[in-house]
Amino acid sequence: MSQLHVYFLLRQQQAFRRQLDTCGSNARAQSSTRGLSSSGGKSWNKKSPLGARSSVDVNARDPMGRTVLHLAAAAQDPAATEYVRMLLAHPDILVNFPDKESHWTALHRALYHGNIATAVVLLQRTDIDPSVRDCEGYTAFDLYNSTLEGTKPDTDDTTFADLFTWGVNRNATLGLENGDDRLFPEQVVIRPPEDVPENEHIDVRFSSIHVGDAAMSRLHTAVITSEDRGNLRVCGFGNGGRLGPGQHTQYGLVPLPQLSHTIVSIALGQDHTLALTKSGEVLSWGLNRFAQLGYVVDQPASAGGLGRSEEPIQATPRKVAGPLKNKRVLGVAACKTASACWTEAEVYTWGTNNGQLGYDKSAQPVQVLPRVVTKVSQPVISVSITDNALVCLLVTNDVVCLWNDRHSKVNFPAHAFPSEITVYRPPQAVHNTSIRKITNCDNTIAALSTNGEVFTFTVPAPSDASSGTDRNKGRNTIVPQRVWALRKKVTAVRDVALGADGSLIVCTESGHVFVRARVAKAGQGAGTRALKFQQVPYIQRAVRVYANATGSYAALRVEHRPPPIKVAGHTLAQDMAEVQPYMRHRTREAAGPEVNGTGDHGKPPEVSSDPDDQLDEEGEDLAIQRDIKQIELLCGVLETMREQGDSAGLYDGRMPFGADLLVQVGSAACEFPAHRVVLAARSAPLRHLLASGTPVQDTAALLTAELLTAEASASTHAKLGFAGCQPLSVLILLAYLYSDDPPALWDPRVGPAVGRRLVRLGSKPEQVKAELKALARMLQLPLLADVLDAPVKRLPKPSMGGDMRRLFEASQSWGPALARSPDAPDVVLRLADRDVYAHSTILRARSSFFATFFDDEDWTRDRWTPEGMVVVDLKHLRWREMEYVTRFLCCDGDQEMFDVLEQVHSVDEMLDFMFEVLSAANELLIDQLILLCCSVILKYVSVWNACSVLSDASHYNAAALVDAVHDYLAVNAETLLESRMLDDMRGNLVKQLSAFIRRRQLEKYPVSRSNKLVDAAMETHRAWLALQDIPQTIVPNPRVGALGDRDSAKLSPPGPMRSFPLTAHATSAPGSPLIRPEATAKPAANMPADDELFLMDEPDASPVTPIPGKPPAISAVPADSPRKPVGGWKATSVVPRVDMKAIMAEAETAAAPKRPAPIPVARVSSGGATPTPRGTPPRDGSKPLKPLIPPTATATPRTVSGSSWRIPSTAKPGSSPPNTAAGGSRPDASASLVAKRAPAVSRPQASTTPPTTPKKASRPPGLGPVITPTKQSAPSKSSPSAIRRVSSGSVWTPPPVQPVVQASSSTSAMSFAAIQELQREQNNPAKDKRSLVHIQEEERARQIEEDFLKWWATAEARLQEEQKASSSTAQAASRPRKSKKPKNDKNMPSTAIPRPQDSSQQIPGKNAKPQRNRINNKKMAQPGPS
Repeated sequence: MSQLHVYFLLRQQQAFRRQLDTCGSNARAQSSTRGLSSSGGKSWNKKSPLGARSSVDVNARDPMGRTVLHLAAAAQDPAATEYVRMLLAHPDILVNFPDKESHWTALHRALYHGNIATAVVLLQRTDIDPSVRDCEGYTAFDLYNSTLEGTKPDTDDTTFADLFTWGVNRNATLGLENGDDRLFPEQVVIRPPEDVPENEHIDVRFSSIHVGDAAMSRLHTAVITSEDRGNLRVCGFGNGGRLGPGQHTQYGLVPLPQLSHTIVSIALGQDHTLALTKSGEVLSWGLNRFAQLGYVVDQPASAGGLGRSEEPIQATPRKVAGPLKNKRVLGVAACKTASACWTEAEVYTWGTNNGQLGYDKSAQPVQVLPRVVTKVSQPVISVSITDNALVCLLVTNDVVCLWNDRHSKVNFPAHAFPSEITVYRPPQAVHNTSIRKITNCDNTIAALSTNGEVFTFTVPAPSDASSGTDRNKGRNTIVPQRVWALRKKVTAVRDVALGADGSLIVCTESGHVFVRARVAKAGQGAGTRALKFQQVPYIQRAVRVYANATGSYAALRVEHRPPPIKVAGHTLAQDMAEVQPYMRHRTREAAGPEVNGTGDHGKPPEVSSDPDDQLDEEGEDLAIQRDIKQIELLCGVLETMREQGDSAGLYDGRMPFGADLLVQVGSAACEFPAHRVVLAARSAPLRHLLASGTPVQDTAALLTAELLTAEASASTHAKLGFAGCQPLSVLILLAYLYSDDPPALWDPRVGPAVGRRLVRLGSKPEQVKAELKALARMLQLPLLADVLDAPVKRLPKPSMGGDMRRLFEASQSWGPALARSPDAPDVVLRLADRDVYAHSTILRARSSFFATFFDDEDWTRDRWTPEGMVVVDLKHLRWREMEYVTRFLCCDGDQEMFDVLEQVHSVDEMLDFMFEVLSAANELLIDQLILLCCSVILKYVSVWNACSVLSDASHYNAAALVDAVHDYLAVNAETLLESRMLDDMRGNLVKQLSAFIRRRQLEKYPVSRSNKLVDAAMETHRAWLALQDIPQTIVPNPRVGALGDRDSAKLSPPGPMRSFPLTAHATSAPGSPLIRPEATAKPAANMPADDELFLMDEPDASPVTPIPGKPPAISAVPADSPRKPVGGWKATSVVPRVDMKAIMAEAETAAAPKRPAPIPVARVSSGGATPTPRGTPPRDGSKPLKPLIPPTATATPRTVSGSSWRIPSTAKPGSSPPNTAAGGSRPDASASLVAKRAPAVSRPQASTTPPTTPKKASRPPGLGPVITPTKQSAPSKSSPSAIRRVSSGSVWTPPPVQPVVQASSSTSAMSFAAIQELQREQNNPAKDKRSLVHIQEEERARQIEEDFLKWWATAEARLQEEQKASSSTAQAASRPRKSKKPKNDKNMPSTAIPRPQDSSQQIPGKNAKPQRNRINNKKMAQPGPS
């Protein structure tokens, strides 16, 4: 598993991007230096094993054979697509790289997991190959289609099929309006007639004319459309009458004039056409040169320009009679010289007889009228005829061939196996030779089996067959060959057609189209081209295919129709029933707190029209149950009024739902609130009564309705009084006026159920029914009277919609004269182009938007105009779309409103208009109208506009339409992705589509695509799982120059900023000490949250607060060093590695009272600035490094002018600097931490500084001894003798133990924060001016040093073992055995073992072992490169 795998699994995007940028920078650097000169002993083209860091392999596989691109393409989290984009930006990525298990590419995995966004990004690559197949033969799209339902066309129904053509358009047979050839399939658009009036149904005006069947010949093409009559259209070469009257070439499909029949089947010869009508008649027209029309053509004196005068031409369709009279024909077939048809029991042929018509060709060379073929004795399913053969498919699925006056059965090959082998045959292979379709082109015939295999065979010409010596020998010349074998169910062939020169076109069960054509192989001529099947792109869901002899192809594509949107909601009558004001107090009693009308408009929960209401145990009808509940509510209203004695207290002094009228029955104790506009709109006598005050009477029943005066009524509201009837009768009348459905109290199933309550009220069902009849007669309600005539419940004919429509139309002519009318409007909808008058009662019942306004008294109190109206500002809307909104609200409009749209003239205009209506309905919170608009829009969704429709539907939050379009896009995803139609879709829409597809995939495979089994196993074994120690993913932390990473050392900065090319004239910078980029200490506020927070080796926390009494600690990483490198050279750590073991050892040392812990002291400037790390001696040994500061305790390091790079100082605070001779290169020994030196490769110069033996210093706790080999100066590279050679002397001199300033006894051991600060300061970065060549040399020298230290540790360990084994004498044990030291160890690095040459620099023998231990510990304590 590569480092990219780890970063991706942990979703560390910044580290992932940094790793890719690193390898991308290395790749650019390598490409830029590829052509440089290799003179001067250096080779830019040669990759150094020590200095060059190997690029990250973006195509590396994990243990399961998956690359990072495979994992990112299969991931379903939102950030996965961004990882794919980063990987695709890498120049070395292989997008078609398969995995090891299933040979799935990244596109396979993306589509299998429903990641449409990832698939879109992958398909934007120019090197992507969607045709790559996995180990089972599935392409990426095949794999995707197998995960969803509906991607495969399930039926051969071509009701909604579209015709696509491509290929050679030599004779205008493609029907594409011009004569150009087509390389890819293009849809043939069949336009409706232009004379369709605008008041026609939108389906007639805008629906596409679909194709039911088609036929192609060499010179013309015919298509059967979905029209009712005259449904045949033709195109092609017009000379000869094959296209009807006229001789012009028709590029587009045109209807055949003078044809009014309904055609169900067609057959084309080269010069004539046969058509089968719905009634079973055969029509023919065209050239009758070979008597193939089935009748004698009377040639007129003038041919009319249709061809040569001697050729008989039938320009108009004519019925083929004769023997076919009174016969119902089932099918027709045609070729150039003959024709055929068949009925339920017989086959008829006519034309020129070449031995294929079924009777002797010598006796009957030409057959003018149809004749029965006696050689075919069984009923046939299909017939195919050529100039030399007649092939019949019998009802037994056998094939019989008639040719050259012979007939024989065609035997198709089965799978051949040796007789001793028992072969298992799957169910689909049992009937291997069962044929279900036959077709032909010229003399080649193709047969399609029932299990999807294709066979072809050729019938010999009569001349070839007659040349044979044996007559029976010719029967064996028909040998079918299998050209398409069954591999899997989805590749089974659904339809087949033949072209010229062996070409063949098939469509499979999965809806894909394949064409077999000749493909030239490399190194072969045109005559040796092989036949090969190739998939046709940009077409899916094909069910029929066609071809002709000139290279034209066609296919029928079945359109997927998503499930229709169910429009749910209430009618106008049901909504008006919810605002019955006299039912309001019963709602409060049933629901508890008062319903303010904002949610359900105070609808009583008992009066529910929900079809999900349960029936009682006796199985009573739902309508009867509702009537019983409603009668109980009405009785409850009357009982409450009697108990209180005054109806005014029932409504808290205000009228519910804006009622403005009180209906009084008898005494003042029975008063019911109502709406004047409802009563006036529903009954003409009530409208006249409320307008003029004239009473209405029924003398037969002594009923009276009158408008009470203000003196008779103490209320401020108008009152309508009824006399001579019971209150219950008036309540039932009001229920009918509000809901169009009176409760049938007189029904035998309703009356007994509420009998007790009726007794308490003193009412009888018979009396109530009689009073209702009188009221219906008096108020002119004939529909109510018809209901009352039935002894049981009968639903009346709806009349609410018509009454409210008349009310709305009358309101639009409102004026001052109608201000006092009882049905005067009280709301003005002020639109952009006009004012619309409406009634608040209806608006509040139909829309929760208006209900919230009118139920809020504070909102309406100050908005009433002097005319008694409320003005609603809707100036951002127009009457163009609001007309349909108001028709729905006020006129009970339904989907029939959108059947005729005269203001639109195309499908695009119609869709835009429907979205405008949907927008207005969405703003006014009319959910049912939104569903109506969605259902209309869905009927016109196609591949071309599905993405735009989805965008608009998502914008208006039309959830039903969004789901339907998602279903359409999911089924047609292959076509959309292959055609790049999803590239411009917004990202959030693509994510929503991906989520929908994954839900659909989960529905098809609920177990394999879910975690049900995993969750069950985790729950079962929860206790065992809690005891397991499951390792977590560890992020590798490579360091430049570390031993474990020497094969991948960095030589270029990791960020994209390091992108400059190296030139041939680039020169190296002069030798300089190993310095670091300088950085100021500031809080690391930009530290990424996903990049190694808790690594002790590289702390990256906020600055550590100094502890009083302690010197500031040295940090390995500057405080402001960002975790993500973007440029510059990576700093190498020069301090000992601090880990948890060191901290534990430090704590143990601090616990001992007799051993105070020494603290390493770093150089601190007088100003208290952060100390800088020490440097290394210059590589160029021509001049030694002179003291950088004067011998003062308060000296500060000198900074190079104009640069942020700082040369580290070497003086110890509080002491003078050491005396350094001209030839000396030994570093200062006043610091406890020194940088590692690289071994020199030339002979060292003698040191003139006498060695000193300082007092042995105690080492810092847990950090080991501080021992650093020093390097001798090397001669200048500019000298003539600067030749690389290995010195025989020792280049390493162990320096004396460096003194350490002891801390006071009160100071404890260093804290963890101090150690972090120590490391941060030691790794303070600074700008490096060295060249790439110089840095490579230093890296190589440093690597040699590390190899030597590693070998030294190995040799030290082996030497100690040998000393313990040979303990014969004490003298031998105390003296190091130098003779035993290996010189040619296999682990020894290539550089010779350094030995001390100067006796002044050698350590006594008794100190040899401690010195080696110090070197070993030094090696162990040195930290790796950061």
